[in-house]
Parts: sequence; C-alpha cells; structure tokens
Amino acid sequence: MARRPARREAPRPIRATSMWRVDQVFLTNRGARIEVTASLVNDDGGLRNLSVVAPTSDPHEAVQHAAHFIAGKGNVYRAFGARIRWAREQAVSEQHNLVRDAALEEAFLDAFEDTLAEIRDRMR
Repeated sequence: MARRPARREAPRPIRATSMWRVDQVFLTNRGARIEVTASLVNDDGGLRNLSVVAPTSDPHEAVQHAAHFIAGKGNVYRAFGARIRWAREQAVSEQHNLVRDAALEEAFLDAFEDTLAEIRDRMR
C-alpha cells in the first residue's frame, strides 16, 4: 500500500495591501545633510526600511522632510510611538545610543499626521 504524503498547511499569501507603521527612526550625518532611515513594521511581522536624505543639516527640518516622504508612500498608517535616535556611529557613548529626542519625535509625528490628513482630504 502506497503512503500518502502528509498534508501540509497552505502557505499564507502575501497581502498586496499590507499596511505599515513607523517603529523607529534613525538619523545619520552625511556631510552637510542628514540621512533619515525609518524602520517600518506590519501586523504580519514584516520589516522594511525606508531611507531619505534630507536637504538640510537641521535635525528638526530633516525629520519633518522624512515624515512627509514616508506618509506620502500611501501604505504607512501610523507613526504614534515612533522612537527617534541618532545612529550608532553618531553616538558618543553606549548610553547616548539609548537617548530619545522627544522634541524630534513630536515634530516627526506632527508632520506625519498633517501629511496623512492632507492626503485623506484630497482623496475625499
């Protein structure tokens, strides 16, 4: 009698409209500009990074520029609670790696929410 192969569970399909949220944002000096890398996660455990070089050396303007870029992607729905830090090579000490900048986090969230609201208004 021939053995039947064990029944395998069908793999979960990749959602074409996966929605992402901003988890962390890292800042890195690149000459006279600041590179902003946003770490995005989704509900299925997916992870991806978006990176943009802001045309300024001011961190406040750089996170606002990045927030507009990320919110404009269309499938990023939330940035509340996103942590903003300088990248490891910019930190002076290990303790400096853990420091979060509340003012930059607030500026990022405000710019992100404003851009999302503007996009939603245009879609109505």
